[in-house]
Amino acid sequence: MDSGGTDIIWNQFILGAALTRAARRVLERDGEEGEEIRFSYADTHAGGGGLPVPALLPVARKALASSAWAAAVGAGDVHPGSWVLAGRLIAALGGLAFEADVNDLDPAAITAAKASREGGWVRFWSHDWFLFLRNRLAMEPRPHFVFIDPPPDDPRGPGYAMDAAILLDTLGLPYMVTYAVDTPGAQPQEAIDQIGRSGLELRGAGLERGVLLGGGAETVVLDILSDLRNLAEVLGGELSVRLPRAPADDYCI
Repeated sequence: MDSGGTDIIWNQFILGAALTRAARRVLERDGEEGEEIRFSYADTHAGGGGLPVPALLPVARKALASSAWAAAVGAGDVHPGSWVLAGRLIAALGGLAFEADVNDLDPAAITAAKASREGGWVRFWSHDWFLFLRNRLAMEPRPHFVFIDPPPDDPRGPGYAMDAAILLDTLGLPYMVTYAVDTPGAQPQEAIDQIGRSGLELRGAGLERGVLLGGGAETVVLDILSDLRNLAEVLGGELSVRLPRAPADDYCI
């Protein structure tokens, strides 16, 4: 079912908050006065860098006007793709040089992406997304943030995404994974139980989308819960938090 771009708004608002938190930590840990350091971002399903403007974007931006996401999205005729949004967020922070590895199987999407760069350094890949992720993690330095957004027509995507979440959590790399709440084979509850994180789900007619944060990115959840409740209402749905089942719930965020 066509969600009218509401899933884009939901995913990117959470991405913006989590990515900004991760970038600030890198600045605090590695930054030295007068020296710019690199922030590395990886995106498994990058697309061409630009998307149709979601119908509900103006009202969502108004409701979340104070967020870094609202400022980075802007009010242009094209909605930024996730990696373009990431670059804008990093640039707005200052003190960090943005570099990205972005992947998409569609050659046309990669061609479009090459024309969508706004700053920083971007390396383009065209692989099966799980192969891309495996190869990128084998390179040094490892990314500071990984966004996993499996393409909807990839039958292996949901299950592989949960496997990737477990791997990244084990490595301690901040990440965000999107999933369809009730897609067969996704098994989000299994991964959530194993790593002790909570799924942030947008529920409503045609809006069943979930986001899982981990590897340190989950620390932003408590700060954005109120905004997520408001955003879910704006998008015509409601926020549902999928909690880990015992014994993981003793340490979940």
